[in-house]
Order: sequence, then C-alpha cells, then structure tokens
Amino acid sequence: MEIQIVHQYSMPERLLYYWARLFSSSLSKGEPYSSLPPTIMIAILNYPFFPHETDRFHTVFHIREDEEQFLWSPHLEFHAIDLSQFMIKWKKYRRDMKRSPEWPWLMMLSAVDSRTKKVDEKMFRELEGIAMAEQEILEALEEWQHLSVDPENRYAYEMRLKWLLDQLTNIRSERQAGLEQGREEGMKQKEREIIRKMAEKGMSIAQIAHILDRDEEDVRGMVESS
Repeated sequence: MEIQIVHQYSMPERLLYYWARLFSSSLSKGEPYSSLPPTIMIAILNYPFFPHETDRFHTVFHIREDEEQFLWSPHLEFHAIDLSQFMIKWKKYRRDMKRSPEWPWLMMLSAVDSRTKKVDEKMFRELEGIAMAEQEILEALEEWQHLSVDPENRYAYEMRLKWLLDQLTNIRSERQAGLEQGREEGMKQKEREIIRKMAEKGMSIAQIAHILDRDEEDVRGMVESS
C-alpha cells in the first residue's frame, strides 16, 4: 500500500516497481512459480492519478489481452484511490451514490483536511453514525480520535516528521555540496590539462600565466604536478 498526500511524479512506474519487488520476493529459492501469491497494490492519493482519463475516485487495473480482454494472470492487481475526487463526489452526490465497503475507511482518511488541519463536521457525524452499526469502524474511529487528540502521540508524530525533514534537508545539502565540489574539481582538472598541453607546445610559464591571467607560481605548480 502506498499513501501520498503531495503529488508525486512517475507514480505508475513507481508503483509497478514496488509491486515487482514485492511479488518477486515472495518466492524462495527452489519453490515453484505456482506458489507465488496474488499481489495487490493499493495507492491512496490526495490528488487525481489519471485526471484526463476518469473522474472516478476508485479505479482497478489488471493486465488483459488487447482484443479479447482476458486476463494475463489474476496475480496482479492495482487499485488507485483518489481521496480528493472522493471528497468532491461525497459532498455533491453522497445521498445518491452507491455505497461500497470501503466508504467508511475513505471517509476516515478524508475527514481531516491535511492543509488546514480542520475536520469536516458533516463527514465526521456521518462516520459516527456508520460506526454505531459496524464494530470494526467504531474501533478504528476510536483509535483515530485517540491518536488525533493525545498530546504524546501528536508530539511523537511531529518529532518523527521533523527528523525525517531534517534528514531530507541534510541529504539534499550533502548532494548539492558534492555536486559543487565535483564541478570545481572537474574545472581544475580541465585547467591543468590545458596548461600541460600549452607547456608541451613550448610555451613558457610566464606566457601561460599571462594568457590565463593566473599567478606564475600556480601555473608552475600545475605544470610540475602533471
């Protein structure tokens, strides 16, 4: 399962990669391929996955033959769930929409706006009504409320998030520093190569320094080191 709030690029390929790794790791050495279990990938997103193809909030994918539409294998299945589209449909058509088993869980994921941190009261009240009749939903809702209001859990979550953001910042900074250092080393190496070739053609240290607008001692050091 993959959950993304912020838009990510190359998600179809990314999910296919995750699925392939999970599917292949299910087979131990010496086991027959027939023992591979069906592997289902579920992507829960807060943005349209296929904005130009459909406005449905839940789409399901398999590999099928192009003309006759029969399955390649039932072992592969992808679900893409768009919470933003679910929210639009719920607000507009909720009384007329055909309910499905995943509705309460999607409502729970959609009830809080991740940007404003506000709870949709109408959705929350309807979710409470469903919970009264379904024990699983009631337990999940109680746990969700506990995690949402308990200061210790919130603090642990925020510290974890801060740590992850700090790590990401450090990685990006180190990568940038490495790129800049590599670029600088490359330029120095190129300059040394030019100076070496100029010296091989019989140019003096003074001439090279004058042409390149460099100090004679620096040029001499580069010539000697090459």
